[in-house]
Amino acid sequence: MAPVTSGYSRIQIILHWAIAVLVVFQFMGSDTISSLIEQVGLTASSAETIPLLARAHVIAGILTFVLMLVRVFMRFTKGAPALPKDESAMMKMAAHATHGILYLALFLMPISGAAAWFGQVELADTVHITLKFVLLGFVALHVAAALYHQFVLKNGLIKRMMKAG
Repeated sequence: MAPVTSGYSRIQIILHWAIAVLVVFQFMGSDTISSLIEQVGLTASSAETIPLLARAHVIAGILTFVLMLVRVFMRFTKGAPALPKDESAMMKMAAHATHGILYLALFLMPISGAAAWFGQVELADTVHITLKFVLLGFVALHVAAALYHQFVLKNGLIKRMMKAG
């Protein structure tokens, strides 16, 4: 069980925002890469013909996976702050479920992408595309919840990802 802390460490905050930037980058270029792969049928074996955007997508996916490994390690060793005491059991359950699904998707996306790209596994490509929508939905839910805490509940919860505690 991870320790409960008063706030996230500086490294945990940097990892959170670095992964967020990578996810945004991946979403911005994913349609271009998908259509390119459909048109040309690019594979990892034709590396000299792979456009820069496709290479960047693969590298960013690998980097996301590595940063998620570090993030999970940090979560288990450094811990995380407790959820607000006045938060309902339902909201706490939703927060844990949302974070669990986000973490799972952020691991499965690079794994399925690598299996599709390097292994040419068609099922992995289908999983990767499906997870794109799952991840998008749960990122939107995560952002909406953070904004709800900030502007409706006004409990300062969002500060935990802005300043080390």
